[in-house]
Amino acid sequence: MAAWKQGLIVIALAVAALAGWAWFDPSARDRLAAYGVPEALLPAPAETAGAAPGEAPAGQAAPGRQAGGGGGRPAAGGPGAGGPGGRGPGGPSPVTTGAATQAVTNDRVSAIGTAEADRTVTVFPRTAGMVDEILFRPGERVAAGAVLVRLDDDAERIAMERAQVTLADARAKAERYERLAANNSISSVERDAARSELASAELAIREARLALERREVKAPFAGVVGLTDVEVGDMVSGTTAIATVDDRSVLKVEFRIPEAYAARVALGDTASAVTPSRPGKTFEGTVSALGSRVEADSRTLVVQARLDNADDELRPGMSFLVTLQFSGDTRVAVPALAVQWDRDGSYVWRVAESKVSRVGVTILERTADMVLIDGELVVGDTVVVEGVQRLRPGATVADAGAAPAGIEAVPAGVPTSGTGATAAPARRS
Repeated sequence: MAAWKQGLIVIALAVAALAGWAWFDPSARDRLAAYGVPEALLPAPAETAGAAPGEAPAGQAAPGRQAGGGGGRPAAGGPGAGGPGGRGPGGPSPVTTGAATQAVTNDRVSAIGTAEADRTVTVFPRTAGMVDEILFRPGERVAAGAVLVRLDDDAERIAMERAQVTLADARAKAERYERLAANNSISSVERDAARSELASAELAIREARLALERREVKAPFAGVVGLTDVEVGDMVSGTTAIATVDDRSVLKVEFRIPEAYAARVALGDTASAVTPSRPGKTFEGTVSALGSRVEADSRTLVVQARLDNADDELRPGMSFLVTLQFSGDTRVAVPALAVQWDRDGSYVWRVAESKVSRVGVTILERTADMVLIDGELVVGDTVVVEGVQRLRPGATVADAGAAPAGIEAVPAGVPTSGTGATAAPARRS
């Protein structure tokens, strides 16, 4: 842009500024006239621009009326009045205050854990063979000792029958030798040999019975059977997983708490847990196990809680938010909006005898609308909640929610007695 254009813009802005000054400030006209500016070039002030003919400008006495006369008194409540509606320069700053209260901190700790069944096991066959029969359905509850899978047992049954025949022969021989030995018809050595054959036959029976029992895969305890990949006709061995059995009448939830609470938790403490799968419901339990040491990598202590699941509402593997309740520490609490920050840290404004002072505080815990702090505050102290922007140490404040001293609220339209103000007569049209 050319220099002469910039000069014109500067001159135009200066003229506009002077015109605005002369328009809004009545004293500006006199000053500009004193500097030699013709009055014809000066605009009329804002107060007189809209005045009706015959009316005096605002702030000047009307013709024929003496300054300071009864007509010159300001109306009650108007500009310059000392009523409660106005606040002159240097007056108290309006603020909203609140009281410091008492609250409890460090009274609980919460952690997320995963549930496990009270007892869980993966069932394996104890011998190899072909699956002849599957006697369970995944997800059903079974009793302790219930047969889950039966393997082919033809060879074991034959062995059992052979052992029974051998046992019968050995028992008859032993009885016969006992009678002969009583008559001294045979020697004691022959009698003892018959007894040994009988004992061997009895052991063979037990062995055959054991081999036959192992052709059945049974549940070790009562619980719920899980899914299986085994089908009838499959060849299985001792490393083939048949199914899982979970005893979920009680669930164990393992979680970790910070080391600051390690000395507070004890066996038998009450624990409450919530899970997203059952919104709005809280499950009660007890602490059943504690870790023997604080883990060095995470600085946490392993805790295990048991939750009753007699109604079978919960499942192993669910996530839980577990809360442990403690006695806690009593602290001072203030409204959240009362806490301010600057480069020196957090602080609040305390009000005493209508004056404020800055008190440094340390935030201990924050809730939805309160802050627990540590500092030179006591329960019952008054703190500034709103209106803190213009406060300085020692400033005078007034609670915006309280009526000024000596002033009582009156209904609209009722004249105030004792103020010396006279109600203006009704204006006729």
